[in-house]
Amino acid sequence: MSAPAVATTRSLARQSWFEHGLALGALILLSLVGFRDAVMAAVQVWWVSPTYSHCFLVIPISAWLIWEKRHQLSGLRPCVEPRALWALLPLLLVWWLGELSTINEVRQFAVIGLIQILTFAMLGSEIYRSIWFAALYLFFLVPTGEYLIGPMQQFATRFTDATLSLIALPHYTQGTMIELTNGRFEIAEACAGLRFLIATIALGVLFAHMMFRKWYKVALFLVSCVAVPLIGNGLRIVGIILLAHYTNNKYGAGADHIIYGWGFNVAILLFLFFVGSFFRDPIDESDSKVRKPQKQDSRTTIVTVFLTSILLLSLGPAVAYWHDSRTVAPDIAELRAPILLSSSHQAPLTGMWRPVYPGIDSDLAASLFSNESTSSMPVDLYIGYYARARTGHSLTAHLNKLWDDKTWTPVSSGHAVARIAGTDAGFEEWIVTSALEKRMVWATYWVDGTFTTSLMKVKLLQARAAFGGHEGEAVVVVSTIIDGSDDVARRRLSNAVSDLKDLPERLNRTNRRASSSPVLN
Repeated sequence: MSAPAVATTRSLARQSWFEHGLALGALILLSLVGFRDAVMAAVQVWWVSPTYSHCFLVIPISAWLIWEKRHQLSGLRPCVEPRALWALLPLLLVWWLGELSTINEVRQFAVIGLIQILTFAMLGSEIYRSIWFAALYLFFLVPTGEYLIGPMQQFATRFTDATLSLIALPHYTQGTMIELTNGRFEIAEACAGLRFLIATIALGVLFAHMMFRKWYKVALFLVSCVAVPLIGNGLRIVGIILLAHYTNNKYGAGADHIIYGWGFNVAILLFLFFVGSFFRDPIDESDSKVRKPQKQDSRTTIVTVFLTSILLLSLGPAVAYWHDSRTVAPDIAELRAPILLSSSHQAPLTGMWRPVYPGIDSDLAASLFSNESTSSMPVDLYIGYYARARTGHSLTAHLNKLWDDKTWTPVSSGHAVARIAGTDAGFEEWIVTSALEKRMVWATYWVDGTFTTSLMKVKLLQARAAFGGHEGEAVVVVSTIIDGSDDVARRRLSNAVSDLKDLPERLNRTNRRASSSPVLN
């Protein structure tokens, strides 16, 4: 090929990259703006939660991986793939379901999926195949995994308990508390090891991509990236407890256990990568071969695909705006009307306990006194109602608390069952203490006629209720002072719940009227 022909080919390639790249950049920017609530929610979690601070490195890592492919990409010419745009529709549906159920992870995974489809559609299959890992690595931008804290906390507690028993160190374990002769240790949520696990998986995936080519090596290494942090975190906790025990809490107790713990975690991570490096595979150069360039798309074709993408992307925010702009209002009079009771009577809320639900649309707070015993402790009732779940105003909002953390400290938790209007309903049970009293708290959630204690089920019921037009949801909490045994307090709460015979119908009536009363935005 003559020099002028080569120069012309390179000029056309640069022009093609500029046009396709400009269109893709504009579409990604529009996606970030159109779905900014999901994007900002993710960035906020990165900023405030140390568990996900590594997410700030994901985009630079992806950019570096693409830069490493620059010589290979220079031999390819972008071309549009219009048929890929059909994949935007199911992803928009997934995003919409996440919006209705207020599950941030679902919305954020959908947004990253949209960016994948836009990249494929605007650059073509050949280029996407060259950068597939860098593109898919962006899914680590989604801060997910908090639902693993509970199981990991239990695993860490059992691992520690078993290890201390194995070395014959006298101790007593209750819940997540481990008591030794000279100290008491709590396996708190921060000690569950989620931060170490998430960071190890994110870095482990990158390491496996760079080091291994055989699938079984990748699989074994990724399994190690899950197993090693779990076991390592357990050993870290045991080591800190032993250090505090044998130094009479001079070392290992207080804030210094964080420094020791992270030093141990980093050592384990480096050891894992060091061992993995001995099994690295030679780099396969076959993917670096320059493929036959694609034909150049006309500007009309690029603009058509670009505008079609904008039209499809706008469907999500447009439907969300339509849904959120509908005004609903709970029937406050219906919700706050005197409760129909048979074995107790209602009075203004007494005592110092009260849940904290700052985004509530309407609520009811009262104390229930038994008609049979004037000396019995009252049962405090709280019902918080949301006319429609939306960001910051839902049962699953992070600011919601069943007690004020500044006043109350949880001691134990469990489950209970009580009958409401002839139907068994599950309750989460907590025992909390303050400087003045000790209380038992029962809580359950109600969404469109269904009682549940699972926040995940609440989110799923929210999505179902949205399609039915009855999006009301409520938290029902009862509490009483423990002035004797725990069983006495449980019977008192069970009797009070059984006396709330009109509660389900009251909530149903409020929900039906909320869906037809255009007052509250």
